[in-house]
Amino acid sequence: MQSSSVQITGVGLVSPLGTSADETWNAIVAGKCGIRPLTAIESPLPAGKDGGQAVELPADFSPELPREARYLRFAIVQAMRDAGVLETLPCEPARACYMLGTTLHGMRAGGRFLRTGNFDELRTFLAGDTLRLATEGLNVRGGAATTCSACSSSLGSIALGVTLLQSGAADLVIAGGYDAISEYVYAGFNALRLVSDPPLRPFTRGRVGMKLAESYAIVVLERAEDAVRRGRAPVVTIAGWGESADAHHLTQPHPQGAGATRAMRDALDRAAITPGDIGLVAAHATGTPDNDASEFAALSTLLGDRLSEVPVVAFKSHLGHTLGGAGAAELILSAMAIRDQTVPACANVTPDTIEYPGLRVTHARAERASISHTLNTSLGFGGANTSVVLSAPTPGQRPGSDRQKHKAVITGVGVLLPGIVGNDALKSHFVSASKPAWQRPLGIADADFQHLLNARRIRRMSPYVKLTLAAVALACTDAKLADYADTAAILGTMHGSAGFSVEYYGQIVREGMGAANPLLFAEGVPNAAAAQLSLMLGLTGACQTIIGTRTAGLDALRLAAVRIEHGDWQRAIVSAGEEADPIVADAYRHCGLHARDVTTAANESENGFVQSPGAIAFVVESVDAARARGATVYCVIDATRTASSIGDAIIPADHVIGSACATGIDRAERLALRKAGHAASPANVYDVCGELFSATPLAAIAVELLTGSHRQFAALCTDFSGIATSVRVNRGER
Repeated sequence: MQSSSVQITGVGLVSPLGTSADETWNAIVAGKCGIRPLTAIESPLPAGKDGGQAVELPADFSPELPREARYLRFAIVQAMRDAGVLETLPCEPARACYMLGTTLHGMRAGGRFLRTGNFDELRTFLAGDTLRLATEGLNVRGGAATTCSACSSSLGSIALGVTLLQSGAADLVIAGGYDAISEYVYAGFNALRLVSDPPLRPFTRGRVGMKLAESYAIVVLERAEDAVRRGRAPVVTIAGWGESADAHHLTQPHPQGAGATRAMRDALDRAAITPGDIGLVAAHATGTPDNDASEFAALSTLLGDRLSEVPVVAFKSHLGHTLGGAGAAELILSAMAIRDQTVPACANVTPDTIEYPGLRVTHARAERASISHTLNTSLGFGGANTSVVLSAPTPGQRPGSDRQKHKAVITGVGVLLPGIVGNDALKSHFVSASKPAWQRPLGIADADFQHLLNARRIRRMSPYVKLTLAAVALACTDAKLADYADTAAILGTMHGSAGFSVEYYGQIVREGMGAANPLLFAEGVPNAAAAQLSLMLGLTGACQTIIGTRTAGLDALRLAAVRIEHGDWQRAIVSAGEEADPIVADAYRHCGLHARDVTTAANESENGFVQSPGAIAFVVESVDAARARGATVYCVIDATRTASSIGDAIIPADHVIGSACATGIDRAERLALRKAGHAASPANVYDVCGELFSATPLAAIAVELLTGSHRQFAALCTDFSGIATSVRVNRGER
């Protein structure tokens, strides 16, 4: 297997300083700051409050779209045009995909719903909906996924994009991230006392916090040889990436920056460079006291004696903190720094105010410099850290290196469903004459699983988080896993902590932003389960969450398998979970997807599903890691695929388990399989678990592994948008 270098061949950026990367970059070089009144925020701010609102787009550009989808579409089209792939892709459309990062997705739609009670507003709420609206009509057919690791989301999406290209899973990846300015997040960070009234002043004495902002930042990624083949000059090379978790606290960084240091070192190691090669550091630098202190500690550890020689820039001092879009936006600006061989100055910083005299924080004015490599770091809630090294592109094609392909195997299974707690309970379910799930009570009480967790800690967690942690505990016990060193986590969820989010946002709508509950805000972010999982197990590897679609759980399994096969990870915990919130059920009932009468919700009835809570977890390892610890192997993951249509996502298999949910998806999957040459209709697990959304396909795999007999089978899952993902496993090849 060849591991080729990956290059950025096109960029798109909308920020508080411009509608392109060049506009934004030139404004920063000129010393401008984009902080101003937030006229687009849903609720008026008190006098003197401001932030980084993106500049206006041309009035005739997709005015019908909600703000986040409209701005994201502008950046995607701009990046594809910049790369020369907008009109004609350089590969088969099914070999090009989207991998984006966000924290808020369509959260503004939630506010509109809470104010009006109009469920139609929620049609643009989920991350999958934002992606669908932003990419409609573009000729990219290889599927789409959205990852969340809080403020490191977009840098994490780019790292995943690199893996997809180097592993051969895709030939072109459109990556990056976005977040729209929103009362939801402003109120939350303000409640945590992290929003600054004075200017954002990174690494200075007396700094008090961040300026919240928005950006939409997209990069087109290609393998170096592919760019050379079509005669495309790269913007920059992605030389290395690193990811880690602090395993320290949900909202506070590790005081010594231990997690950030690991991510930085891993990025340098993958890039095969030393700290002495770094010509510019683009710091996370939020301007909050704890974050800047932690990042300084990490940079001090990494750079050592060179600390005072390497210029450190904080792009947030010009843009504000653009949350899920920050990492990609700052990476694009670092690419501009390499292109122009220029070190920009921070805004609002003077030498006499810098708290850390050994830290070379840029100030005053931009300067010419020799920059061959830059280091970018994003640090998110829950201690999710991502670092990326950029390098100046070299003439000609950089040869790839040979890498051994590692088989990914499942060694642990954890099942948590209504009335079914644990693998033995699932097996017993098939022995007893149980009613189908949609005719049984579909709740899960804390008492059913609290013996698996720290009862004191889970009292403050959302149902989604608790269910996920319990399923993971079951899977780790099943795998006999006790050492979590070098273990990553990639979770999936469609709706996340829906109940907490509704409670938190409803209070803001009723009483104003000053009423925001900081606990509900922190526990309600999409990656809360991943963050709590890292704390529960002491995980220090990468922790991410795929969000906003029915395919999210299977996408998490697919991405974990790709990373393990490519040798990036040795072991990963994969889980998908959903809580059953009444508003979620009401929203789908309004759309005609949730059954109004349980007696009509039968399997394959197409009269609508019955929503169920639950979570499924797997321990996934390289076969070498599994053998080294004597683990029992359930199966090998031998093929994965995702696409924008069911037919393109299908993988040939002896047996197919579909994602039936008593809607039109059932019929669509049957027709697609028949067209693909499968003689039999797919089996499903709807009678076992009801509609589990993102956890449905993982439940299908778990049921087959624990109770089935097929040597080879595939799980197929289709989102309501039409995007589909398949994962095939083989019990015979271990």
